Amino acid sequence: MTALSRHIRSVPVSVLIALVFFVVCALFVPRFANPGNLENVARIAAILAIVACGQAIVLILGGIEFSFGSSVALASVVTVMLLPSVGPVAAFLAGVVVVVLVGVLNATLIAGIGLPAVVVTLGTLMIGHGLASSLAGGLPIDAAPSMLFRWPAVGEVMGIPVAVLLAAIALLCLWGLLAHTELGRRFYLVGANASAARLSGIGVKGTLFTGYVLAGLFAGVASVILTSRVGSGQPNLMPDLPFQTIAACAIGGIPLTGGRGSAIQVIAGVAIIAMLNNAVVLLNYPVAIQQLLIALVIVVSVVMQRLAAGFSVDLQILFKGARR
Repeated sequence: MTALSRHIRSVPVSVLIALVFFVVCALFVPRFANPGNLENVARIAAILAIVACGQAIVLILGGIEFSFGSSVALASVVTVMLLPSVGPVAAFLAGVVVVVLVGVLNATLIAGIGLPAVVVTLGTLMIGHGLASSLAGGLPIDAAPSMLFRWPAVGEVMGIPVAVLLAAIALLCLWGLLAHTELGRRFYLVGANASAARLSGIGVKGTLFTGYVLAGLFAGVASVILTSRVGSGQPNLMPDLPFQTIAACAIGGIPLTGGRGSAIQVIAGVAIIAMLNNAVVLLNYPVAIQQLLIALVIVVSVVMQRLAAGFSVDLQILFKGARR
């Protein structure tokens, strides 16, 4: 019984919610369970999953990241502008560098100077949109047709979409980082109590700096897929991306107070949002209903996780009593 209770408590509630939600959608949403539709859901969810990996690191550190939307938009504009002269590979790398540099700027202002993460990332959000709009003249810039340019979005490796493979690699990297490295341990300690971490000899500023730069790197990888998918440089590309990643992490069970979080929670949260978005589209609901449902799911998920936390404590007490 003790082993059973340990296994039950080790499964995040969000994973169970995601499984139930999948069954409900498969039963009651027309065409949801079609293989073609599920592949499309996975391709779209891949972008959110990669960026959510970065958001998860920042949330574990006790911070928050709002600049993802403008940084990927700026990357898409820079990528498409450079495409004719340097080719797809170098242009994509330049886009990734742009997003990483935004992460470095955030890290410098937050970790180095000590400014609040909310203020800094909202500021870089607006700066990024301003730069992207200025470079593009306020209008999308179409990319020249190229199979290599489109490959990150539509290509496959052994029948698996490239975007899904990149998301899987990103999630594996996040899992390995958080579960099996000293840096991951420092992320948790700094997020739980920065003062105590500092007293124990951990370089809090360096840890924060690294976390925000890594978040930029994850978003940079996602910008490659996103730019390839839309086929243009768009100064207003996915403005709600940071809010979607925060929602995915919150639904997955990662608290906004820092100190806790895991890759499996990112997967669960992203899966729930991706399935919800797809179900709303298949049911022809308006965008306003979609946003309302996401907000409702966030609230319900958080409440269920709180209740489950209390239930797991009760189980622990029960099994301890049974052993006496």
